[in-house]
Amino acid sequence: MEGDRVRFTGHQTRTGGQVLFRSTSGSAGATAAVRAEGLGHAANLVLYPGVARRDFAGPHGATVETVVAPRSLPFLAWQLSGRELIETTVAVEIATPTSNPDVVPTSSGIVVRSDDLRVDLAIFPDPVAVTVSESEGGLVVTARLGSAESNTVTLASGQGPEVESAIQAARHLGAHALHAARGEEDVLRTHSGIDAVDDGLAWALARTGRLIIERPSAALSLGLAAASMGHRAASARALTQLRTSRPTRAAAGVLAACMTSTSGQVGAAAELANLLLEDVDTFEPDLLRLAATMLAEALHHGAPPETLTALRAIGSGNGSAVRRPGTGKSLALPMLGDGPSASAPVPDLASWLAGLLRGDPEAPFVVHDVRASRARRSAAAFRSDPDRGWADWRALLDEGLAEGVLGPATWDDLVEGPADVEPRSDRPAATAEVLLAFVHGMLGLAPDAPVGRLRIAPRMPTHLTSFTATGIPIGEGTIRMTYERAGGAVRYLLEPERIGVPPLLVFEPSVSGSVGSIRIDGRSAHLDVRRHRGRTLIPVQLPLDDVRALAFEMD
Repeated sequence: MEGDRVRFTGHQTRTGGQVLFRSTSGSAGATAAVRAEGLGHAANLVLYPGVARRDFAGPHGATVETVVAPRSLPFLAWQLSGRELIETTVAVEIATPTSNPDVVPTSSGIVVRSDDLRVDLAIFPDPVAVTVSESEGGLVVTARLGSAESNTVTLASGQGPEVESAIQAARHLGAHALHAARGEEDVLRTHSGIDAVDDGLAWALARTGRLIIERPSAALSLGLAAASMGHRAASARALTQLRTSRPTRAAAGVLAACMTSTSGQVGAAAELANLLLEDVDTFEPDLLRLAATMLAEALHHGAPPETLTALRAIGSGNGSAVRRPGTGKSLALPMLGDGPSASAPVPDLASWLAGLLRGDPEAPFVVHDVRASRARRSAAAFRSDPDRGWADWRALLDEGLAEGVLGPATWDDLVEGPADVEPRSDRPAATAEVLLAFVHGMLGLAPDAPVGRLRIAPRMPTHLTSFTATGIPIGEGTIRMTYERAGGAVRYLLEPERIGVPPLLVFEPSVSGSVGSIRIDGRSAHLDVRRHRGRTLIPVQLPLDDVRALAFEMD
């Protein structure tokens, strides 16, 4: 399990596990191991994001182990509950990055100080007895529990004030458990009745924020996935990761523009546009044009004309000299070429991302990661053959859920290749690509929040008879889309969930056959139905100021 600042790895058949704390920058810090003996055998396991509960059956009765790893606080809580815990002994091994830490015993545990790092161990209620001994590379704290039905071992690590706050916050364990299990709020969710799809997407989204720390080379794909799903905290973290290194600032520009298109907030995009124009010849050439084009679109109503002119010149690939925004000096723009020729088109990262983020993914840019490439192929397949796209996407989703590379509910390993020594932005995470294939391949989402517009082009596989997506982000609000099919009758419901100014909805569902009668909000309508990529496209534009319904009959 992972919180923003702590990771917990448990055992299959026995209590406790290994704990790793991280700093706010993601650097590894203190480690710990917790265990209790004599509680019996594991009989049941229930997992939520950030929370694990397990039943143990032993000779002295039943015990419940609960582990909570909060999303944002630097502590881990390990709670044992049961009527037969008297005289139970728990052991905690603590290791800090530096040797010879200062150890201060307390009534509830110990405080360990090493340089500017602090580790607190506190047990609620106070244990009957606590002993501390040294081991190779660390300390061993042994505590004998009292007669309370619930005993909570809390470990917190970080700077002094934040550790003290975390220990105090840990007293409200029930609230933290509920908050962690609920996952991120106001993000895109599915309600399909298929647990593997609904839970798999939620798990993958929960993983993005943690993977950005573990695999910084995949920050672009992870940030784009988080932004597309409405997870603003994770996308902001990815943007911070990308902008800190000059070679990846073009990728940061792509992400900032995507975040602006989804949220409508232009601050980050405006700042990245200025950074890009200050030193244009140092950025990744394959992403420079895309970043400039996307930033110009995102800042169409939020940047000075000279900034937009410079960005569009870069995006067009024409070498020229324009005035540097905010100065009287000229800005020399490099000649970037015309990209792949029409006679031998070779997919590249920039063209792939451009089509994907428009909701129209073309032939995928294949990468070294086989799982990521499979996700990209499924995204492209949704456009012309949703049944095949769905089958390929579900296979990859199910594989990660059942037996991922790091265990269930994982799609990525954490190993960086030798080339990752230098900052790169073309090493996607399969976790992110699974999300992007769903959002932009199956749903065909393409938000344009600065102008209040959202395109949805759903491509539903034929076997689905009902499907709902909630929390589809646009600006400061979200909308809901419901799909229902009974025989040849198809109906879409589009509802504002939390909307200020109603967006203009560009709705373009497609089906495999021909379409007969069409009704909008219960009234007969005549639309410009047309064939596209072997499918029938039904385009309609309408303001989402209320619940809107599109229904049609398949011939």
